[in-house]
Amino acid sequence: MRSRKSLVGSLVAATVLSAGMGVTAAAPAQAAGKARPVPSCVKTATFNQPSVYTVQVRNTCKGAMKVKVQMKYGTDHPCTTIAKGKIVHFNSKGIKVYKATVRC
Repeated sequence: MRSRKSLVGSLVAATVLSAGMGVTAAAPAQAAGKARPVPSCVKTATFNQPSVYTVQVRNTCKGAMKVKVQMKYGTDHPCTTIAKGKIVHFNSKGIKVYKATVRC
């Protein structure tokens, strides 16, 4: 019985310690400008056409959102404010492919 209590105590201590380390490790990454994902009320769709690659971002949130469309194999689109209920299209040419929509 004593070894079971000791095991449970060790597991609790390890969980608390690792949770504390995770919070500490996350803070510097955010401070360094790590991209934050957009909320689920921001909808993204992609359209691959022969001459242009289009990323459509729709804001269904309660207010305006500042978003940035990140692309693979090329430069990202600049930070853009999308008003509530509006849709914005980001067009790219060449080999760029959609990577993510993030907050900015």
